[in-house]
Amino acid sequence: MTQQQVMDDLADPRKPIRHADLMQLSGMARSEAAGVMSSWVGVSAARKSELIERMVEMAEENIELDFSGVLRACLRDAHAGVREKAALGLWDSDDRSIVRPLVELLGGDPSSSVRAAAATTLAKFAEMAGEGRMTKRDVQRIRGALLAVIEREDEEIETRRRAIESVAAFDSDRVRSIISQAYGDADVRLKQSAIYAMGRSSDERWLPTVLRETRSEDAAMRFEAATACGLLGDDDMTPHLINMLNDEDSQVQLAVVRALGVIGGDLARRALMQAIRLGDDAVEEAAEEALALIEFDEDPLGLRVD
Repeated sequence: MTQQQVMDDLADPRKPIRHADLMQLSGMARSEAAGVMSSWVGVSAARKSELIERMVEMAEENIELDFSGVLRACLRDAHAGVREKAALGLWDSDDRSIVRPLVELLGGDPSSSVRAAAATTLAKFAEMAGEGRMTKRDVQRIRGALLAVIEREDEEIETRRRAIESVAAFDSDRVRSIISQAYGDADVRLKQSAIYAMGRSSDERWLPTVLRETRSEDAAMRFEAATACGLLGDDDMTPHLINMLNDEDSQVQLAVVRALGVIGGDLARRALMQAIRLGDDAVEEAAEEALALIEFDEDPLGLRVD
């Protein structure tokens, strides 16, 4: 089967999406990916969205697959839903060439959902910037675009909150002020994002606030607080998280389990082993994954002999 036949089959909504066909989209150069998009001009947004979802799933299961070329090309698709899925699908990529198109989407895409997706994915590059893995020009570009969106008075709340979560990786008085203002906002969505941003900032000054929100009456706030505990990675958080393992909200329980896996240590390990016996399948699976993460962090080369 020729490559054109493969592209035609993938574009045809009447035909099933075959794993082998999608494999051919992995590792494509920019020019090749542009050719794919040209051949898909008349393809429905629903079909392209489905293809993107399948590519993202495959890449999560096999780290050797790289669909960033095609996903990057999809950022210029005529359909907002396709651009949104493509932007979110690039979350795991560390290709610096993606920064500029994401910044352009964030600053000027007519769809607020696309702008929010771009802000979300820029978080990965903001973290890389904080680790010194980005050029000075890219650092300025990312930080400037995120701050501009946050301070834009007519910006949609969803885009602003995702930008706040992403800009938290840049430690500065201005960013800390933004987080504080969001936490004090009357809109609970901004307050939730502020808690998450506190975790992503890795700034221990937020510890008392995060711990206070672990006892919030709002399940969404407890969820963000548990997540922030894991991101802050402080061992002192472990007892507070253990107290949350029996939370009445299942999503909060999962957030707690994941946070314990990130923090690690003997106390967290014992708590996770207890969580496996709670009788909830989702919690059990998450606890097993968290324990595996702890074991890997403590013995990445698998040299320990029990």
